[in-house]
Amino acid sequence: LQAFQERAGHANVPYGHVEDGEQLGVWLGTQRTRYKARGLSEAERKVSALSDEDVERLEALGVMWDVLTEQWERMFGLLQAFQERAGHANVPYGHVEDGEQL
Repeated sequence: LQAFQERAGHANVPYGHVEDGEQLGVWLGTQRTRYKARGLSEAERKVSALSDEDVERLEALGVMWDVLTEQWERMFGLLQAFQERAGHANVPYGHVEDGEQL
């Protein structure tokens, strides 16, 4: 993960990504599941929860625990920027804002 982060500039590994023969995307998905298990009781858990140390190490690399929420917030911010500049939020089809297609 550290090698991917250093090369790509982020730690948001696509699920199907393989790094040096290892299923890095699948592994990261498992770590996210284990992170979510921290909020569950022992009886509710289907996997072991991540330790505080593992959470800190992954967060230090920039791992996002809830990718969809992070993406939504980023895109909403871009929509706000467009709205402030254009005076409306009727984004034309195919419009790109800061490298993202709105």
